[in-house]
Amino acid sequence: MKFKSKIVIVFTLTLGMFGCSDFLEDQIQYNTEEMITETIGKSRGIIDDLYSDYSFNYFNDFSIEYLTDNAVKNSSQTNLVTGNWNSVDNPYGYVWQQSYHNMRQIFQYIELVHNEGQIFNPDPAQADLNERTIARYYGEAHFLKAWAEWELLKVFGGPSGSGTMLGFPIVNSTLENEEYAELTRNTYDECVAQIIADLEVAIENLPLVYTGTAANNPAFDVTQTGRASGLAAYALKAKVALYAASPAFNPTNDATKWETAAQYAHDLIEQNGGLKSLQAFNFSRQDNPDHIWRMRNGFNNNSLEQGLYPPSLYGSGQVNPSQNLIDAFPDASGYPIDNTSSTYDASTPYASRDDRFYKFVFYNQDQCFTSESCSQFSPLEIYEGGQDYYGGFNQSGGTRTGYYLKKFLSNLDFDPATVSATTTLPKVYVQLGLTDIYLIYAEALNEAYGDPNLIPAGLNYSAKEVLARVRQRGGIIVDPFLDAAATTQADFRALVKNERRIELCFTGDRFHDLRRWKDIVNTEDIEGVKVVKNADDTFTYQSIEVERRIYEEKNYYLPLPYNELLINTNLEQNTGW
Repeated sequence: MKFKSKIVIVFTLTLGMFGCSDFLEDQIQYNTEEMITETIGKSRGIIDDLYSDYSFNYFNDFSIEYLTDNAVKNSSQTNLVTGNWNSVDNPYGYVWQQSYHNMRQIFQYIELVHNEGQIFNPDPAQADLNERTIARYYGEAHFLKAWAEWELLKVFGGPSGSGTMLGFPIVNSTLENEEYAELTRNTYDECVAQIIADLEVAIENLPLVYTGTAANNPAFDVTQTGRASGLAAYALKAKVALYAASPAFNPTNDATKWETAAQYAHDLIEQNGGLKSLQAFNFSRQDNPDHIWRMRNGFNNNSLEQGLYPPSLYGSGQVNPSQNLIDAFPDASGYPIDNTSSTYDASTPYASRDDRFYKFVFYNQDQCFTSESCSQFSPLEIYEGGQDYYGGFNQSGGTRTGYYLKKFLSNLDFDPATVSATTTLPKVYVQLGLTDIYLIYAEALNEAYGDPNLIPAGLNYSAKEVLARVRQRGGIIVDPFLDAAATTQADFRALVKNERRIELCFTGDRFHDLRRWKDIVNTEDIEGVKVVKNADDTFTYQSIEVERRIYEEKNYYLPLPYNELLINTNLEQNTGW
């Protein structure tokens, strides 16, 4: 979210446009110090400006999904997934520069504005607004610093050649240029502790949520939604702790780390009013309480529609979910489709599936955004020779897998007969959501104690009870498969992994889940389906191979950017790179 009324334009420089040497040699910190100290309210624009880096990153998330077994892009192969990844050709290289640029900007604010006592509003009648705004910006600064640190740890955390688990170089002040080139990586645990400490400061200074009006809740009112909040800080604590407990970063399987992750997730659930049912999927709803930290974008941005709709709905159908992902959706009763109790029928593969399937995927003969039965548009023709088949309505495009992505387009108001893939509804981009917290709690509790039915002392819910809330939103109310899976730690673990795959698909999470679980070496080759329409208007379905996936054990961790290693010889590369 970008709060344009407060942006100081000189701060909109994006480091991704420059090499690291440009970053170390530029004069931006000196130019902007003068501007910061000579302005008052606008000086806080250097914090507002940072939100734009984390907003409307859908297509970046989709690119990360192409690195997994969940999807392919319709127009090109994904070369990095076939053993071609290296420290030079690294899609995450920008994270290093962006994160340190943003942290430097944050410390300029803390040192030159907050610590100098610069007021927000000099009007004595606005003392309450002034005090609250100063506190809020200080909390936002620490949350955004923690978020930049989290991005660094998530992407670059890994073992050195000596086996020490490392994170990123911790920075807690505005450094001189030469100091950046002398940084060394702190240990992974030290980085976790730093992030948690920053989030505690955020919690102390931010409202739990933004509510009310500016008159009765100045600086904390509902119009500020999209800024960092106390609840978002609780959520990020849980996510950071989950990664720290995971096999790739917890090689001794220290159970106390799993306990900490469960406790942090529990803290958020309690701060949010206890265990609640999840809200219906709707990424155009601006007041969805499950969207803990979300960004609101312009009402007339049609890039999602234009990029995702199938050809007959006037889109380019860029993102093609895999048959592998489709097979992960259970039947309507919650059974995996290969389970002997499942009602799945391979001759009618899209009938009686989990509700989430109908909300997330465009499939052959689909004509509804929300269910199996409604009719909102003409049935999609993804069969050979159909309008939505490759070379149909769009002679140069189509799907490589037999599917198109629907997830973020549910409940949108469009008329394909008269409008070319447009909508006037808002786009809500979610960075931290309640679903993820429920899944973190279920996973961490199961790993910490080994019994999905156990409610440990000091906590209020079992892992099974919380996971049930996730599956209930998928329409699985009576859930015998969950009951069976909850009898062993291993079966419940497998179910949690599958639920994360479904619920968090196309958010960029699965790639990092596969790495932290050390499952990425088992990533399946991408499969799709060729649909053939028969003379009697029935269909047959043929499995097809779409794209290979080749990963090695070194891919549990990602390489530090090559340019950074050239500039700073103190940085240790992750093992295997």
